[in-house]
Amino acid sequence: MEKRKAINDKLVKWIVNKVKTEYADDISLVLLYGSYVNGTANSKSDVDCYFIPKSDRGYHLAVDFIIEGVGYDIYPISWERVERIADLLETMSPLVGDADIIYFNSASDVERFRRMQTKLKNNLMNETYVRKIAAGYCEKAGRLCAMLNQNSSASHVRKIAGHVIMTLADAVAVRNHDYYHFGLKKQFEDLQNKIPNVPQTIVDGYRNVIKATEIGDVEKYAIKLFEDVCGYLDLTVPLQELSEQKSQEKQKVDAPWLASLYEEISSTFNKIYVCCETGNYIVAFLSAVCLQRELDDAKEAGCPAYELLNDFHYKELAKLSETVRSVERDFVQLITDHGGCIKKYDSFEQFEAARL
Repeated sequence: MEKRKAINDKLVKWIVNKVKTEYADDISLVLLYGSYVNGTANSKSDVDCYFIPKSDRGYHLAVDFIIEGVGYDIYPISWERVERIADLLETMSPLVGDADIIYFNSASDVERFRRMQTKLKNNLMNETYVRKIAAGYCEKAGRLCAMLNQNSSASHVRKIAGHVIMTLADAVAVRNHDYYHFGLKKQFEDLQNKIPNVPQTIVDGYRNVIKATEIGDVEKYAIKLFEDVCGYLDLTVPLQELSEQKSQEKQKVDAPWLASLYEEISSTFNKIYVCCETGNYIVAFLSAVCLQRELDDAKEAGCPAYELLNDFHYKELAKLSETVRSVERDFVQLITDHGGCIKKYDSFEQFEAARL
């Protein structure tokens, strides 16, 4: 734990120095959020960092890499997207509401960001507005429920059901003028203990989706949770009709793109391993759902059709860990076999010497 913290501390200084020496006129702000600043870090935790470019050149600061087995992703977010987050149009509120500024180009940039934070708070306090946003989340969950299909693989159904429960949890939080300050790491815990007056049926329904061992039950519990949340929020949101999904043709392997993706999502692999070791089946499930989505989206770049959640069982997390490790090995092999180069370093000093 202390070793990882030392690496992360050095990396934060590296980021600030790189911006000051190479991008001083091209970056408005650099911000940190997540475990590094909220006290929930573990020995496999990265540094969650994004920046707001001031010029097109500023986007070149973006970089992914791995240091001693932990992946890092320093990525850009435009001012327009920051405003979308402040308007609750994206479920990334901690990136605005709980972010620490570690670099700013000017006082006006800081003031602009503070206005976005104030806008987020004001939107959360606006009764009419949060009701509208919550309804939008429920409509999204309804569309997802329509994609639950027992003829699909168990992994697909669990992936969709996982997004259903995360989306509905967001609807409940925003309707209660709040969001999950610790992200998915504490979403269920906060839903159960910090969001006021949440019916036990919703808490149980969220957990039932994850604990269900039969795929038919996964679908049943997800739809029941959708109905319970809509009832709790006094919303009438019909389930959407299922649209036919087009089959995807096998694509040529884009090894450089997949290498960059792996550097970005290696932290999610690690999160699953840590959760499996500690018995945190809820976050293990949610993290596997997010990873499955990333891998599915990567099929356009030649990623195989992996199935992480086919054999998921909340009492047998070692099996999930084994499946995910096998997928990770295969994914890395695919990248290297097709000439991809993963930016992987055995120490911070080796990373620093690479002069990215």
